[in-house]
Amino acid sequence: MHNLARCLGMFGDSSFDEFNIDVDLMAKKVLEAIAGFNKGEFVTGEQIQKKTNLTPDEINKAVKVLSKALLINIPQVWNKLPPYEFRVVEITDLGRSLLADYPEDK
Repeated sequence: MHNLARCLGMFGDSSFDEFNIDVDLMAKKVLEAIAGFNKGEFVTGEQIQKKTNLTPDEINKAVKVLSKALLINIPQVWNKLPPYEFRVVEITDLGRSLLADYPEDK
């Protein structure tokens, strides 16, 4: 089981399905991409897509997971920017801390 998944509380101890594994991997990829920007810098879906090569749907799913886990912040002052379900995101201190704690997590 991935350390990121354990921290997000996405999986129980018994079993988990392929969908959750995919979401976990997408979330980690998106979190790492957002972490590549300066602290306090807002990141668009298009910027995330360029760094991750994920589809907008995959990015939307990952952003939902990361936001619920408080690893990223989605400012609600702007409208959504289709095909993304958000306009911009920023990584939280908790998100940066999690990545720093698990640098070898694959």
